[in-house]
Amino acid sequence: MASCPPAISIILPCHNLATFIGGAIASLQAQDFTDFEALVIDDGSTDDSITAIRAAIADDPRFRLIPQPHQGLSVARNTGIEAARGAILGFLDGDDQFAPGFLSAHHHDLTQSGADWTASALTLVWPDGRRVDHPAIHGPPPTDDAPHWIDLTDARDVARLFPSAWNKLYRRDLIGTTRFIPGALYEDHPFFWTLACKSGRIRYLPRPLYHYRRGRPGQITDRADRAIFQQLDRLQEVARIARTSPLRHTDQGLSQLATRLIHERLEPPAPEEVKTGFVTEAARLMTEAGLVWDRAGTQDIDPSPAPRLDPRMRLSTLILAPPGTDAGPTLQALDAQHLPVWERRILPAGQAIDALLTDHASLSGAWVVVLHAGDCPAPDWALRCLETAHAQQADGVIAPARHDGGLRPLDAGFLPLPDCHAAPDPAMLVLRRSALQALPADLRHLPDPVAALCIAALLRNVTRIGPAPALSLAARSEIRLMPLARSLAQTPAALCPLPLSARAAAFAHLAQIRMACAPGRLRRLDIALMAGLARHRAGLPPPLCGPEIGPILRACLRGRQR
Repeated sequence: MASCPPAISIILPCHNLATFIGGAIASLQAQDFTDFEALVIDDGSTDDSITAIRAAIADDPRFRLIPQPHQGLSVARNTGIEAARGAILGFLDGDDQFAPGFLSAHHHDLTQSGADWTASALTLVWPDGRRVDHPAIHGPPPTDDAPHWIDLTDARDVARLFPSAWNKLYRRDLIGTTRFIPGALYEDHPFFWTLACKSGRIRYLPRPLYHYRRGRPGQITDRADRAIFQQLDRLQEVARIARTSPLRHTDQGLSQLATRLIHERLEPPAPEEVKTGFVTEAARLMTEAGLVWDRAGTQDIDPSPAPRLDPRMRLSTLILAPPGTDAGPTLQALDAQHLPVWERRILPAGQAIDALLTDHASLSGAWVVVLHAGDCPAPDWALRCLETAHAQQADGVIAPARHDGGLRPLDAGFLPLPDCHAAPDPAMLVLRRSALQALPADLRHLPDPVAALCIAALLRNVTRIGPAPALSLAARSEIRLMPLARSLAQTPAALCPLPLSARAAAFAHLAQIRMACAPGRLRRLDIALMAGLARHRAGLPPPLCGPEIGPILRACLRGRQR
């Protein structure tokens, strides 16, 4: 009489893991849930793995050794699926271990919830003995510490989950005819995405129930040779699966998946020619598949390949360096950017807005900024600006700045206008190059601060980053207050679609910056008096002043506190 099938079948592949396979088997024997069978698939090991397997199994009838010629991990797992008798399946890699309660916790939640599959958090185990718990979810960890459902109808949520086969239990009916691709590396991805599209949700256990070994020589995830190109094949397969499914936000989810997987393959040290070739092929795949570089708000992905992978992440910089000025500090700051600057061009002279509007057509980056020699962006400046712009679908970004040697926190701020948050200096504007084509050429004849204000008002969909200063501005040529006030008052609405009240507030802000950078109390008082006179003669109304405008300047302008 045939014995009853076990509740769970665990598939345990092994290839040349004599050092580790005993620990994997022992972790199964230590389970507090005992109604299981373990199919140990020896995939043509040439070391002492089979001896170690037999010694670990001893006379435990729940274990069955199935030797086969070496055909790779996918075929070994498929062999186990075909031989398994249980209605519930799981996978354990031969160099990893289950926590003692893995089977009981997964089985209980699977059966009680009616789920098709379950996934759990894990513990990363390093060769030096370090153990680090990980939720097996990219991005912000779950806030619910009890088992719960994760919706898988949105491709962005599918892309966040570890696709690994081994920290999960599956109903056989969910797997059905789905198999791992024979001979493939990174084979978990199409298997996982196929099941995710079938099921629409998964039950998640936040306890770290799987012990995943990292740093073992020969580990697939640490490959640093041309084998990493297979990751791109898996991405193409996943894209076909996702795009023929009812998943929502497919392109965004696939973009986030591609960004992370390309990062993971580039992370291990590898010959430069391998990495260069991989990035070139990855860029081609992303273009053909309509994918973009998207870190999904996480900070653990290296942004340095982004400009080569995605043209939207390319920033061109124009540097105004008249004779006698030193562009060295600016160039060094650009070299230190976390997101590499795509293009740099030094101009011998000119005004910022004139350079922006006349030279952008000859540039190749998707974004343009004009800096003065001596301006020093913080290392995260380019990354913050471009990621913010894409997240907000903006045509421009305003980055807070501090005047070099400035005396007041005002230097880090924006113009607090009701209709737009404008920059008091053109260098604070990072603009989409295609949007510059629609800007009026007459902006070139305005003082740079006024033109920067006009650009922010004209484009409308300009966003900002803050509040921390993203760049330090070198000393500027002083713009006299009277011409500045007249320009703000007289610029036609076609160039500056802001009411006079907003223009008066901008003038107060710019005058306060002049005061903040001026040496000595008497000089600052002189600037305040000149500002009041300039406002009156230009015909600007008394401004409504924010807290950044000091009482002396407010009194001279006859302004009211906002």
